Amino acid sequence: MTRRGLLTALPVLSGIGFGAKMRLPGPPRNVASTLAGVSGLITPVDRFFVRDHFQEPDLSLSDWKLQVEGHVSQPLEISFSDLILAPSVRREVTLECAGNGSSGFAVSTGLWKGVPLSFLLAAASPLRNAGEVLLEGADEGSLLAKARQFPYARIIPLEHCIAAEALVAYELNRQLLPRANGFPARALLPGWYAMDSVKWLRRIVVLKQGERPPAYREAGMDQVYTRVRKGEPAAQPLGRLQLKSEIAFPDDGARLPAGRQQVWGFAWGSKPVLRGVLVSIDGGKNWQGARLESQPDVFLWARWSFEWDARPGDYALVSRAEDDAGHLQPLVRDPQRDDQYELNQCARVTCFVR
Repeated sequence: MTRRGLLTALPVLSGIGFGAKMRLPGPPRNVASTLAGVSGLITPVDRFFVRDHFQEPDLSLSDWKLQVEGHVSQPLEISFSDLILAPSVRREVTLECAGNGSSGFAVSTGLWKGVPLSFLLAAASPLRNAGEVLLEGADEGSLLAKARQFPYARIIPLEHCIAAEALVAYELNRQLLPRANGFPARALLPGWYAMDSVKWLRRIVVLKQGERPPAYREAGMDQVYTRVRKGEPAAQPLGRLQLKSEIAFPDDGARLPAGRQQVWGFAWGSKPVLRGVLVSIDGGKNWQGARLESQPDVFLWARWSFEWDARPGDYALVSRAEDDAGHLQPLVRDPQRDDQYELNQCARVTCFVR
């Protein structure tokens, strides 16, 4: 649909949220993706992973507004029609949940379209001592026991928000965002874990450096998504996507016929960019190079494959990513970590060839 056509249809679309067949709002969901269902690089919309913190909000195009406010000289109120008429770009971006397990599938890649976040921030004119940005969604609840209710929100360094790749996205795979993926608009911060790409975005609040709204602290928002190491007094914010690879085929526990088999999967990271993938068929004792089937990119996973002459026996397959700086995906979890995030250690896939 063209922008003009979408604007013409707004009265109809806004009355039903997104469409008559769209899933109604419901309780928070945690739905895994499936790597085996990705034929190229882009995850089909119906296979995208979903991670909700609170119940999905019931939003319509007619009443949705995006506020850009706080430590700015020109506060803005943006309607959906304003948003789609602003300068836009499309980007292929991989999103991964910060709590995605070492063999988990809370990772997906989409073709996103949206307005550069830098464009909206520039229009609001942040004041000189601005340093951070609060991104607030329309979903609300309590993250921690006895904590006050508060909309889901993240505080992001201003420098990340004005980076060229950061977007306020309103399309996924050339269609309006599904409700589960943040309809009508969400933040998209490529290269960082998905909890920062706030869904159902409704407020962008520019803050002074180090500023934390009292309600944000009282809701415990600053206590989640942190890196905790044993013996260290303070937790640290999570960083960029960690170097990681996953095997999409075969499945764990698969029974395969003897003969030529193609092991394949995906690998990703952020900076430095992915260089290659190694594969072991003996649980990590010996390694061979896999073939990259797509060009590595700092914001996009790469597809890899490995031709295996599978002889009868029991096998433990492992893939391991390497980046341009020579860093290797860790074989085991850092024993000093005392949290459940950035789980990028190598995972084994057991299979039986007969």
